[in-house]
Amino acid sequence: MKRLSILLVLTIILLNSLYSQERNTMKEVGIYFSNFDAFGIRYKFGNEKHMFRITALSLNFGDSKYKNINGTGVNQNETLGGIGLNVGLEFPTELTENFNFYYGGELSGSYSYNKSQRIGNDANKSNYYRAGIGFVMGFSYRISSNILLSAEIVPCLNYSANTNNSSTTSTRIGFDLNNNSAGITLSYKFNKK
Repeated sequence: MKRLSILLVLTIILLNSLYSQERNTMKEVGIYFSNFDAFGIRYKFGNEKHMFRITALSLNFGDSKYKNINGTGVNQNETLGGIGLNVGLEFPTELTENFNFYYGGELSGSYSYNKSQRIGNDANKSNYYRAGIGFVMGFSYRISSNILLSAEIVPCLNYSANTNNSSTTSTRIGFDLNNNSAGITLSYKFNKK
């Protein structure tokens, strides 16, 4: 997993360097929202014909301590964390001067961890992994010369696994097209000529 992450980062740096040398390069940085409870940072680079995209999603960490739950005198500690990363390629098509349609593909992956322990009992731990491949379809609207608003859906074929501390693992292979597959991005576009 560590080698794959290093290879992915090096590939992205190399692709970004190659596309920076083109005449009409474009770069975008934006905030991505999905289902009103997940957000991430999206970075795109490329040209008028194709854009590479990287989205870091749902970065979350937390540590909670509960005392005297429901007046029972029971105390509980909970730790959680998670991160997602999507990498893809999109092909924009200009419909009007300010309105584009785009389509492409995307690889996605995420990991989350949860540990819950009532004081005096063993801890309950769970790990959730998800990997998928999706088809990107969306529209973008140029609000001003450098501000874009995009809306998209990403139907996805995915694999997920959930493991808990009792070594029970549940897996799922499925196709998703739901409210988590839709998103909105507000971005700033850097144009270099």
